[in-house]
Amino acid sequence: MIVHLILEGHLEEPVADKLLLYCGHQKGNIYGRQGCGYISKKIFSLQALARYGCGVLVLTDLRDSRTPCPSEALKRYKIVSPPANFLCRFAVFELESWLLADREALAKFLGIAVKHIPSSPDGEIFPKRTMVSLANRSKKKSIQTGVVPEPSHGGVVAPGYLATMTEFVIDYWDVASAMRNSPSLNRCIERLQGLRVE
Repeated sequence: MIVHLILEGHLEEPVADKLLLYCGHQKGNIYGRQGCGYISKKIFSLQALARYGCGVLVLTDLRDSRTPCPSEALKRYKIVSPPANFLCRFAVFELESWLLADREALAKFLGIAVKHIPSSPDGEIFPKRTMVSLANRSKKKSIQTGVVPEPSHGGVVAPGYLATMTEFVIDYWDVASAMRNSPSLNRCIERLQGLRVE
C-alpha cells in the first residue's frame, strides 16, 4: 500500500522509511516537517489522503502534544473518527525513545557498552537528553561534536545532531531489534501491518 507521511520533524523521515519498508508498504508524499503546530492546523484536511486506497502515517512525539497519554493527544489534534487507514502514532515520549530501543546498534554506533543504554526507553522522560548523555560517554570525536552541545551553545543538542542521528537510523537502527524494547513502537508496527487496501 502507498502510505503518505505527515511528520513532525526531519529525523522522523528516515525512521518512517524503515517502518514502511519493514511493513511492506510504499512511501507516498511527505507533509509537515514543520513541528507539531503544522500537524494540529492541517490534520483535518490531511485525513482525506487516507481515502482511495492509500494510507497515512502521522508520526510525532507524545511530549509535544502536552498531554499525558495518546488518547488525550488525539483529542488535542482533533482526530475524531478518522478513516480506517489514517494512523496517528506517538513516540513515547520522543522519537529518540525508539532509537534508544535498539540498544545493541546504538552501543556500537556510540562506541559504548550496551549496559549504559536504558532497557525500557519508553519510560525515559527526556529521551533526547538521554541520547546526549550517552553520546557524552563516547570516545568518538564525530559523535561528541555531532550530538553533544557546547556549553556556550545553549541548546539541548549540537548543530550536527540531525545529520548524526540520521546516519545512525539509516546505517545501524533495526526495527525488529528496537521493537523488543519499545511497546509504543510495537503498537505502531502492528497498526501499520494492519493497513489494507479498501
